[in-house]
Amino acid sequence: MEPDRFAKLVKKENVTDEGFAINESYRPIALTLQEKFKELKDAPIKNILFVDNLNSKKKAGSKVVFAEIGKIPRRWQDVLHQTTGLYFEFVLTVYRENTANMTRAQIVALIYHELRHIRRDDVGNKIVGHDVEDWYEMYTKLGYNWATTLGDIPDLLGGDVDWDSIEGPAALFTADGEPHKLRVVK
Repeated sequence: MEPDRFAKLVKKENVTDEGFAINESYRPIALTLQEKFKELKDAPIKNILFVDNLNSKKKAGSKVVFAEIGKIPRRWQDVLHQTTGLYFEFVLTVYRENTANMTRAQIVALIYHELRHIRRDDVGNKIVGHDVEDWYEMYTKLGYNWATTLGDIPDLLGGDVDWDSIEGPAALFTADGEPHKLRVVK
């Protein structure tokens, strides 16, 4: 379904005072990222419900949560389909209070990061947690604080950006996962 038709179905009224709003502006970002990065080829972008949480300053332990993606339970997939005529399998929630100071490039990197959690297997699409490869790539390409600072990171949607050629800060680990040899400097 085209985003314009869906946007017309959305009634911009917050009936629960929880502060959630559907935000279709993330969909074109996700689609462009999918076209550009082969690791996102299986992500069902058309089946993702993009939502902003406008009020929460969510944390997991002491860490700030900027966004999260999850599978929508089957019964709610059915209810959403019956009420909108659209099929949504996942919900990607962006915590606006926590992302308010992010740059556009950081928001794009955040969407990219969340889409990497979707994997396809023999049974269908599923959500996978953070893995070493994901953490390593985000860290080595964009820096360990890519989401927590207004630091200068590349815009992954930029026409001249090639993920494989991005050189981030010096990594703690080598490409084969082994730690760099540390030496004492006097």
